[in-house]
Amino acid sequence: MDPVIRNVRDNFDGTNAARLINLDDKPPTCTLTYSEIPPGGTSAHHIHEWEHEVYIIEGSGTLICDGISYPVKAGDALFIPPNVDHYTLNNGGPGNIYRIEINPLIAAQSGGAQNDGGEGTGQPPVIRNHNELDRNAGHVLIGSVDGATNYVMLHNNPMLPGAVSHPETGGHIHEWEHVVYVLEGTATLVCGGINYAVSQGDAILVPPNVHHQWKNESQAPVIRVTYNPIASEAAEH
Repeated sequence: MDPVIRNVRDNFDGTNAARLINLDDKPPTCTLTYSEIPPGGTSAHHIHEWEHEVYIIEGSGTLICDGISYPVKAGDALFIPPNVDHYTLNNGGPGNIYRIEINPLIAAQSGGAQNDGGEGTGQPPVIRNHNELDRNAGHVLIGSVDGATNYVMLHNNPMLPGAVSHPETGGHIHEWEHVVYVLEGTATLVCGGINYAVSQGDAILVPPNVHHQWKNESQAPVIRVTYNPIASEAAEH
Protein backbone atom coordinates (compact mmCIF):
# COMPACT_ATOMS: atom_id res chain seq x y z
CA MET A 1 0.00 0.00 0.00
CA ASP A 2 1.43 3.37 -1.02
CA PRO A 3 1.88 6.23 1.44
CA VAL A 4 -0.04 9.48 1.04
CA ILE A 5 2.30 12.46 0.56
CA ARG A 6 0.76 15.89 0.18
CA ASN A 7 2.58 19.23 0.44
CA VAL A 8 1.11 22.38 1.87
CA ARG A 9 2.44 24.44 -1.06
CA ASP A 10 0.17 22.55 -3.45
CA ASN A 11 -2.92 22.60 -1.24
CA PHE A 12 -3.04 25.82 0.79
CA ASP A 13 -4.68 28.74 -1.02
CA GLY A 14 -3.53 31.33 1.50
CA THR A 15 -6.87 31.56 3.26
CA ASN A 16 -8.77 28.31 3.73
CA ALA A 17 -7.40 25.47 5.84
CA ALA A 18 -5.68 22.75 3.82
CA ARG A 19 -6.83 19.25 4.72
CA LEU A 20 -3.58 17.48 3.98
CA ILE A 21 -4.58 14.09 5.44
CA ASN A 22 -8.34 13.71 5.13
CA LEU A 23 -11.07 11.08 5.23
CA ASP A 24 -10.61 10.24 1.54
CA ASP A 25 -7.13 8.96 2.44
CA LYS A 26 -8.72 6.43 4.82
CA PRO A 27 -6.54 7.24 7.84
CA PRO A 28 -7.27 4.80 10.68
CA THR A 29 -6.98 7.33 13.53
CA CYS A 30 -6.68 11.02 12.70
CA THR A 31 -6.67 13.76 10.09
CA LEU A 32 -4.13 16.56 9.64
CA THR A 33 -4.97 20.12 8.61
CA TYR A 34 -2.68 23.10 7.93
CA SER A 35 -3.85 26.65 8.56
CA GLU A 36 -2.57 30.18 9.11
CA ILE A 37 -3.88 32.93 11.36
CA PRO A 38 -3.04 36.50 10.25
CA PRO A 39 -2.14 39.26 12.72
CA GLY A 40 -5.22 40.23 14.71
CA GLY A 41 -7.12 37.20 13.42
CA THR A 42 -8.41 34.16 15.24
CA SER A 43 -9.01 30.53 14.56
CA ALA A 44 -12.59 29.26 14.66
CA HIS A 45 -14.24 29.83 18.04
CA HIS A 46 -16.12 26.70 19.03
CA ILE A 47 -16.63 23.81 21.43
CA HIS A 48 -16.99 20.11 20.66
CA GLU A 49 -16.79 16.66 22.20
CA TRP A 50 -13.43 15.69 20.70
CA GLU A 51 -9.92 16.87 21.51
CA HIS A 52 -7.51 18.80 19.29
CA GLU A 53 -3.78 18.48 19.13
CA VAL A 54 -2.09 21.50 17.52
CA TYR A 55 1.55 22.18 16.71
CA ILE A 56 2.68 25.78 16.22
CA ILE A 57 5.20 25.84 13.37
CA GLU A 58 5.86 29.57 13.41
CA GLY A 59 4.49 32.66 15.12
CA SER A 60 3.04 33.39 18.54
CA GLY A 61 -0.24 34.39 20.08
CA THR A 62 -2.79 33.45 22.70
CA LEU A 63 -4.89 30.32 23.14
CA ILE A 64 -8.14 31.11 24.94
CA CYS A 65 -9.77 28.13 26.65
CA ASP A 66 -12.98 28.71 28.63
CA GLY A 67 -12.10 32.40 28.89
CA ILE A 68 -8.56 31.90 30.21
CA SER A 69 -5.61 33.12 28.12
CA TYR A 70 -2.51 31.00 27.55
CA PRO A 71 0.48 32.30 25.57
CA VAL A 72 1.62 30.04 22.73
CA LYS A 73 4.64 30.22 20.44
CA ALA A 74 6.56 28.39 17.74
CA GLY A 75 7.49 24.87 18.80
CA ASP A 76 4.54 24.50 21.17
CA ALA A 77 2.41 21.38 21.15
CA LEU A 78 -1.14 22.05 22.36
CA PHE A 79 -3.58 19.50 23.73
CA ILE A 80 -7.05 21.04 23.91
CA PRO A 81 -9.34 18.73 25.89
CA PRO A 82 -12.83 17.77 24.74
CA ASN A 83 -15.76 20.00 25.68
CA VAL A 84 -13.65 23.12 26.16
CA ASP A 85 -14.60 26.44 24.54
CA HIS A 86 -11.53 27.58 22.61
CA TYR A 87 -9.92 29.69 19.92
CA THR A 88 -6.45 31.05 19.13
CA LEU A 89 -5.74 34.77 18.70
CA ASN A 90 -2.75 36.03 16.74
CA ASN A 91 -1.61 38.92 18.91
CA GLY A 92 2.07 38.02 18.91
CA GLY A 93 3.48 40.35 16.30
CA PRO A 94 3.42 41.19 12.59
CA GLY A 95 3.63 37.68 11.16
CA ASN A 96 1.11 34.89 10.63
CA ILE A 97 0.74 31.93 12.95
CA TYR A 98 1.51 28.78 10.94
CA ARG A 99 0.12 25.61 12.49
CA ILE A 100 -1.06 22.09 11.96
CA GLU A 101 -4.12 20.67 13.67
CA ILE A 102 -4.79 17.00 14.27
CA ASN A 103 -8.26 15.67 15.00
CA PRO A 104 -9.83 12.27 15.57
CA LEU A 105 -11.88 11.03 12.65
CA ILE A 106 -15.20 11.96 14.28
CA ALA A 107 -14.39 15.65 13.74
CA ALA A 108 -14.52 15.30 9.96
CA GLN A 109 -17.17 12.57 9.96
CA SER A 110 -19.56 14.83 11.88
CA GLY A 111 -18.92 17.86 9.67
CA GLY A 112 -17.07 19.75 12.39
CA ALA A 113 -18.32 21.90 15.23
CA GLN A 114 -21.34 23.95 14.15
CA ASN A 115 -21.35 26.54 16.92
CA ASP A 116 -19.68 29.71 18.18
CA GLY A 117 -18.51 28.32 21.49
CA GLY A 118 -20.31 27.63 24.73
CA GLU A 119 -19.86 26.70 28.36
CA GLY A 120 -16.92 24.35 28.78
CA THR A 121 -15.65 22.04 31.48
CA GLY A 122 -12.87 24.39 32.57
CA GLN A 123 -10.22 21.74 32.03
CA PRO A 124 -6.98 23.52 31.11
CA PRO A 125 -5.01 22.72 27.98
CA VAL A 126 -1.58 21.13 27.95
CA ILE A 127 1.08 23.32 26.31
CA ARG A 128 4.57 21.88 25.90
CA ASN A 129 7.41 23.16 23.76
CA HIS A 130 9.71 20.71 22.01
CA ASN A 131 12.67 22.48 23.65
CA GLU A 132 11.39 21.24 27.02
CA LEU A 133 11.82 17.59 26.06
CA ASP A 134 14.42 15.46 27.80
CA ARG A 135 15.67 13.74 24.66
CA ASN A 136 17.33 11.04 26.76
CA ALA A 137 13.90 10.06 28.04
CA GLY A 138 12.17 10.08 24.65
CA HIS A 139 10.45 12.47 22.29
CA VAL A 140 6.76 12.29 23.24
CA LEU A 141 5.27 15.78 23.31
CA ILE A 142 1.65 14.81 24.06
CA GLY A 143 0.61 11.39 25.36
CA SER A 144 -1.98 9.55 27.39
CA VAL A 145 -0.63 11.03 30.63
CA ASP A 146 -1.79 14.40 29.30
CA GLY A 147 -5.31 13.12 28.67
CA ALA A 148 -4.91 12.11 25.02
CA THR A 149 -7.20 9.21 24.17
CA ASN A 150 -6.75 8.79 20.41
CA TYR A 151 -3.18 9.56 19.37
CA VAL A 152 0.19 10.70 20.69
CA MET A 153 2.37 13.52 19.31
CA LEU A 154 6.10 12.96 18.90
CA HIS A 155 8.77 15.51 18.04
CA ASN A 156 11.28 13.16 16.45
CA ASN A 157 14.96 13.62 17.17
CA PRO A 158 16.58 15.52 14.27
CA MET A 159 17.90 13.20 11.56
CA LEU A 160 21.40 14.37 10.75
CA PRO A 161 22.89 14.05 7.27
CA GLY A 162 23.60 10.39 6.53
CA ALA A 163 21.31 9.09 9.26
CA VAL A 164 18.90 6.20 8.70
CA SER A 165 16.20 4.85 10.98
CA HIS A 166 16.53 1.28 12.26
CA PRO A 167 19.78 0.59 10.40
CA GLU A 168 20.20 -2.83 11.97
CA THR A 169 16.97 -4.12 10.41
CA GLY A 170 16.62 -1.90 7.37
CA GLY A 171 13.47 -0.34 8.78
CA HIS A 172 10.52 -1.78 10.66
CA ILE A 173 6.86 -2.74 10.39
CA HIS A 174 3.98 -2.51 12.84
CA GLU A 175 0.20 -2.69 12.94
CA TRP A 176 -0.41 1.04 13.27
CA GLU A 177 -0.01 3.94 10.88
CA HIS A 178 2.09 7.09 11.16
CA VAL A 179 0.83 10.56 10.31
CA VAL A 180 3.92 12.75 9.83
CA TYR A 181 4.57 16.42 9.05
CA VAL A 182 8.03 17.46 7.86
CA LEU A 183 9.04 20.68 9.58
CA GLU A 184 12.49 21.05 8.02
CA GLY A 185 14.71 19.35 5.48
CA THR A 186 14.47 16.72 2.78
CA ALA A 187 14.46 12.97 3.34
CA THR A 188 13.80 9.65 1.68
CA LEU A 189 10.93 7.52 2.95
CA VAL A 190 11.35 3.89 1.93
CA CYS A 191 7.89 2.34 2.06
CA GLY A 192 7.22 -1.17 0.85
CA GLY A 193 10.62 -1.17 -0.86
CA ILE A 194 9.91 1.99 -2.88
CA ASN A 195 11.75 5.29 -2.32
CA TYR A 196 9.70 8.46 -1.88
CA ALA A 197 11.24 11.92 -1.59
CA VAL A 198 9.69 14.02 1.18
CA SER A 199 10.49 17.58 2.17
CA GLN A 200 9.47 20.52 4.32
CA GLY A 201 5.72 21.04 4.27
CA ASP A 202 4.87 17.45 3.40
CA ALA A 203 2.13 15.67 5.33
CA ILE A 204 2.55 11.91 5.11
CA LEU A 205 0.33 8.95 5.94
CA VAL A 206 2.44 5.80 6.31
CA PRO A 207 -0.06 2.92 6.17
CA PRO A 208 -0.19 0.24 8.86
CA ASN A 209 1.55 -3.09 8.28
CA VAL A 210 3.93 -1.69 5.65
CA HIS A 211 7.70 -1.98 6.07
CA HIS A 212 9.26 1.48 6.15
CA GLN A 213 12.48 3.33 6.85
CA TRP A 214 13.64 6.96 6.88
CA LYS A 215 16.92 8.13 5.34
CA ASN A 216 18.56 11.55 5.30
CA GLU A 217 20.63 11.65 2.15
CA SER A 218 20.78 15.46 2.15
CA GLN A 219 23.29 17.87 3.67
CA ALA A 220 20.97 19.32 6.32
CA PRO A 221 19.00 17.93 9.29
CA VAL A 222 15.46 16.62 8.89
CA ILE A 223 12.92 17.47 11.59
CA ARG A 224 9.49 15.85 11.86
CA VAL A 225 6.46 15.65 14.09
CA THR A 226 4.68 12.30 14.14
CA TYR A 227 1.24 11.21 15.29
CA ASN A 228 0.63 7.59 16.27
CA PRO A 229 -2.42 5.81 17.68
CA ILE A 230 -2.46 5.76 21.46
CA ALA A 231 -1.95 1.96 21.46
CA SER A 232 1.56 2.51 20.12
CA GLU A 233 2.64 3.80 23.54
CA ALA A 234 2.81 0.23 24.81
CA ALA A 235 5.08 -0.94 22.00
CA GLU A 236 8.83 -0.72 21.58
CA HIS A 237 8.78 0.93 18.13
